[in-house]
Amino acid sequence: ANYVVMTAGSFDIIAEVIALDDNALVHLLNDSIRSIPGVTEVETFLYLKLSKQTYAWGTK
Repeated sequence: ANYVVMTAGSFDIIAEVIALDDNALVHLLNDSIRSIPGVTEVETFLYLKLSKQTYAWGTK
């Protein structure tokens, strides 16, 4: 994953991944993420268009 955060909202963990194509994404979801002990649900959000991306705030 390129980005992983623990949240205090509707999801316990949010991870951002980049897949080469749809088949690679399906493989990642079915064979890697869903096989992790404790993972009971996976929900995906596909980016249709990236309008803006900045990281000026950095990490602390």
